[in-house]
Amino acid sequence: MRRPATSRLLEAAGAFLLWTALAVFFATQLYFAGLPWGRALAWTLPRWYSWGLVTPFIFRLDRRLASSTTLPVRVALHVPLGLAWTAVTIALRLAARPMRGTPLPPDFNAYLLDRFYSDLPIYAVIAGISFARLYAAQVQRGIREAHELALRTADLERRLVEASLQSLRAQLQPHFLFNALNTISAFTESSPQMARRLMAQLGDLLRASLRHTAQPLVTLGEELTFLDDFLAIESARFEGRLHVSVDADDSLLPRMVPAFLLQPLVENAIRHGVGTRLSGGRVDVSVAVDDRALRIRVRDDGVGLPPDWSFERNAGVGLRNVAARLEHIYGRPNLLKVVPVPTGGVEVQIDLPEPPAARPNVADPRVHP
Repeated sequence: MRRPATSRLLEAAGAFLLWTALAVFFATQLYFAGLPWGRALAWTLPRWYSWGLVTPFIFRLDRRLASSTTLPVRVALHVPLGLAWTAVTIALRLAARPMRGTPLPPDFNAYLLDRFYSDLPIYAVIAGISFARLYAAQVQRGIREAHELALRTADLERRLVEASLQSLRAQLQPHFLFNALNTISAFTESSPQMARRLMAQLGDLLRASLRHTAQPLVTLGEELTFLDDFLAIESARFEGRLHVSVDADDSLLPRMVPAFLLQPLVENAIRHGVGTRLSGGRVDVSVAVDDRALRIRVRDDGVGLPPDWSFERNAGVGLRNVAARLEHIYGRPNLLKVVPVPTGGVEVQIDLPEPPAARPNVADPRVHP
């Protein structure tokens, strides 16, 4: 990409000042040796201005070598190039001698030999600067490409997690919806008023699901409201055989929790715990604070776990999905634990740390078991 004219002019002005400063610096050596200041400048200015004129061409040629040859070949080619460019600068200085009223040197061999030995290090410095500039540009380009690659990788990972969790959501949501519709259908003839009330609560549930689709975190108050609507439908389905208690202090209601966290845990306790018994049972939900962590417990007094039950081998899709969501949102594994209750039943334990300040906006799957 071609740079703006202003940038090129500023760069040219900076280069001119640099070479002038070098000429003035080395003129002071001649001045302190007894040469008048005017003559000292007349000797040093042509030398450094000639190198200033050829430096852009040296940079351009070295850039082409860097893109077309290996490093050893590039270094080797700078040996003859150094001789050639030094000869060019000496020729420019010879051409400038008549302009400042100085005759040509009587002994060209001695003149050339002296200038070659004193000017070849200047070429080496210029070539070294070119090497450093190109290497720095290459490093910056590599850092920029690595950063862009990391961003693309993170975006792909985010999309993969989102697609995976959305797929689980699509598989699990119909289960609760079908149960709710069957319950409402059963009351349609026997209790139309109850059917209408349950249909309204189901509508609230679906609206909440749509409203929080893009929000990984909601307040505990919103989560408990959603759970109340869910339990109203479940209580009607079990016709008095289900007893649920929720214990949460009002001061905790503003705390942020993963959306649709409690409902799948309670539904799992109902389905696999108390729901399998004709007499029904009890599910207790408690939320408290312990050392700044939010302790969530969902306990049932149902049939309990088999002796050889393990989370890795026997947990259902719902519990696995909740555990995966917690790990994704908080960046910590094993936040969800399932333990047997000695008196019978199962307790799901979750200790939530402080919510992360900023996480990728991954659409929350709102999974039901």
